Amino acid sequence: MSQLDQKIAGIEEELLELRKELHRFPELGFQEYRTAEKVAEYMSALGFAVETGIGGTGVIGLLRGGEGPVIAIRACLDALAVTEQSGVEYASQNPGVMHACGHDGNMAITLGAAKILAQYQDILKGSIKFIFQASEENTGGAAEVIKAGGLKNPEVGAIITLHNWHGIPQGNIVVKPGPVLASSDLFQLEIIGKAGHGAWPHLAVDPIPIAAEVISAFQHIVSREVDPTRPAAVSIGRIEGGTAENIISESVALYGTVRTLDEEVRSFIQKRIGEIARGLTQAARATCKLTYHRIMPPVDNDAQFTAFAAEVLRKAFSGDKVTSEFPPNMGCEEFSLYQQEIPGIFLFIGNDTTGRDIVPIHSPNYIFNDKILTVGVKALCEIALNYTGTAYD
Repeated sequence: MSQLDQKIAGIEEELLELRKELHRFPELGFQEYRTAEKVAEYMSALGFAVETGIGGTGVIGLLRGGEGPVIAIRACLDALAVTEQSGVEYASQNPGVMHACGHDGNMAITLGAAKILAQYQDILKGSIKFIFQASEENTGGAAEVIKAGGLKNPEVGAIITLHNWHGIPQGNIVVKPGPVLASSDLFQLEIIGKAGHGAWPHLAVDPIPIAAEVISAFQHIVSREVDPTRPAAVSIGRIEGGTAENIISESVALYGTVRTLDEEVRSFIQKRIGEIARGLTQAARATCKLTYHRIMPPVDNDAQFTAFAAEVLRKAFSGDKVTSEFPPNMGCEEFSLYQQEIPGIFLFIGNDTTGRDIVPIHSPNYIFNDKILTVGVKALCEIALNYTGTAYD
């Protein structure tokens, strides 16, 4: 066992207690006051230069070494508006809020890496910036960190994040170049007809059957108009319309999302949604109003930085623990905003336990696998030390 491995093994119990403490008191985006205070106190005790209130409730800790490259490690502070059903003894004490995505574990891993890397400060060639951002789940936190200069002073050359994930065996690490998570767009379509009585539909223009045709046609965009080797999804999540069983409503509103992995498909789907909506409503003697928002670009791992990290991790872990064999996912993550500024890697670490049902993130019965805590710490430390060119054993 290397000295690095020994150091990490020595903090395993501390990480476990830290993770459970963070889990007990989850907070929603831009309201993570207690969580941010805990994170700031932990890094301050390690001797880091700590800044708070970054982009709202964000926290940044800087481990400054000698002259050399600067790498950032990012984690998220926020939880989800989910009522916990995990049954664990350390369950959420904040009703209706839960760390159902594993941000408690990701914070614990990142703080664990901070504690280990602080022990190398005297020989560290370069610096390591730890970014704990607010509001990833509802978005907004990453943009605020960037706006506040979180990637400056000192100038960050590359950034990594590590996230627990379902569908991957316990402790396995996915290091994959290119798009790994989808873009996210949201749209609202209002179909406007002519109100009337259900007994005399010929005197009205009923937006409800028009909406049904529009929804069906939207599904054909992906199944019949997009190359099946280029993943995409169009989903209608909400429909609003009507006031009574026998009244033909004047309008119906559809709310949906579009997920893609590349900009060409993204732009094509946006264009077709508008064309289909206008064409079908016009043919039915109705009109429509479409509002379309591009929320988040795809998470696109930098090829060169990913190749570097993959080589580091394959040397650090035995067997086939490190892989690039994992299909891109239609989930989205605002880590993509950092990647538009500097090279970045979104790493996945497997949460699944052999013999147990797979429970996806964001589920009310999701349980973070504590056996991956030290694996995650080692992965972050190995990449950070190698990126800065620091000699260690």
